Amino acid sequence: MTRPATAVVAGGGLAGIAAACDLADAGVRVTLLEKRPFLGGRAYSWTDEGTGLEVDNGQHVFLGCCTEYIAFLERLGVRGRTHLQKNLRVRVIDKVWGRSELRSSPLPAPLHLLPSLLRFKPLSPKEKTLAAYAFTQIRALDRSAHPELDSITLQDWLREKRQSKHAIRSLWNLVIQPTLNDDISRVSADMGLMVFQEAFLRSRTGANVGWAKMGLTRLIGDAAGRYIEDRGGRVRLDAGLDRMETDAAGVTRALFEGEEVNADAYVLALPPDCLLEALPSAASDSPFFSRARRLAWSPIVNVHMWYDRRIWGGAFAAFLNTPLQWAFNKSRLWGQEGDGQYIDISLSGAHDFIDRPAQEIVDLFRKEMDALFPVARGAELSRALVVKQRQATFSAVPGAAASRLPQETPIRNLVVAGDWTVTGWPATMESAVRSGRLAARAVLARGRCAEERMGVGAP
Repeated sequence: MTRPATAVVAGGGLAGIAAACDLADAGVRVTLLEKRPFLGGRAYSWTDEGTGLEVDNGQHVFLGCCTEYIAFLERLGVRGRTHLQKNLRVRVIDKVWGRSELRSSPLPAPLHLLPSLLRFKPLSPKEKTLAAYAFTQIRALDRSAHPELDSITLQDWLREKRQSKHAIRSLWNLVIQPTLNDDISRVSADMGLMVFQEAFLRSRTGANVGWAKMGLTRLIGDAAGRYIEDRGGRVRLDAGLDRMETDAAGVTRALFEGEEVNADAYVLALPPDCLLEALPSAASDSPFFSRARRLAWSPIVNVHMWYDRRIWGGAFAAFLNTPLQWAFNKSRLWGQEGDGQYIDISLSGAHDFIDRPAQEIVDLFRKEMDALFPVARGAELSRALVVKQRQATFSAVPGAAASRLPQETPIRNLVVAGDWTVTGWPATMESAVRSGRLAARAVLARGRCAEERMGVGAP
């Protein structure tokens, strides 16, 4: 197989890592540039000074349908440091209706969800019947034949299918808000329906929940760096890309931290704003690249809370009729011993919280935990930490698909990657890995085409 001899990958998030791994495996001499002192992008961890413990910037989970991400973990040799449910089981704690579960039964898909749906306390019998009917319509829907689905919200689509306002909030948004990182009233019907098709309706295992059993930097960043370097690549940390220079033939050089690097191929695995800043203005203002400016962003806020005693025995739960969305018992998920407990509250699409003072957020969720878990009322909150990510993911609003760039660009030796590029998936770790692999494939394919045009290898 013919291939470029050298490549530069700018951006050490999951997309850049995946691209660099594929290129290194193909025999390309890769240089991976990352502006921060660690790999992982928006999936990272650090040691909290107040507790001396690892803290993730947010609770990142993956699902059984995330096949590329799971294969990526196996490739890095770290799959055993994660956990994936054998059967879906999600506890739902409703401040009004009490506790329910969404879980998989032994029935074949999509009937595997029916028993738990029938027992789901927040919904009335009529709402359960209509929800089951909507699931059958979603499973049979060929989204590719309905481009109009990207022009309406999932909430509007569900209303057309006779879903009540209460059912949309209590069932459908329970899934959509954490997976698409925005409220169901804002996301496109196409992306929302994709989530239900892939995770819940194609197989019994697609929605099984997985998580890391340690901090993400230690899980992925360190292992990825070793993987690339073991295959002859270079990883340059604290080396952010300043700009790229181009001519009619393509990218001529990349400049970072006052240094110059040259390669046969370049992969920009950067957020849209950073990508556009790195390109010459003639390229960034072109119709192809400039559409990325239209992407909107959705925030995530995480509230990390350390109690002086165990207040909750569950692993994780979703919540209704409370500002709480999802909470994760990190002490249990990470196998931490001792009398205290570490809880991570995750707020997706956190537009209402991103600008609130941290102490106000802590006080609010301390009261909510007290109300939902009586043991917490007598516990001491020894430390709390609020982590805000204003541009956590792009928002999958109607029309956003037109602003996502494909991996191949008009510049001959430049491809792009990132969970915001065209992958068919929302902004998830799965989308990031898929984009990196697609970018590497495009680099290798372009190398083959160039050699074929020049007659290299011809008899």
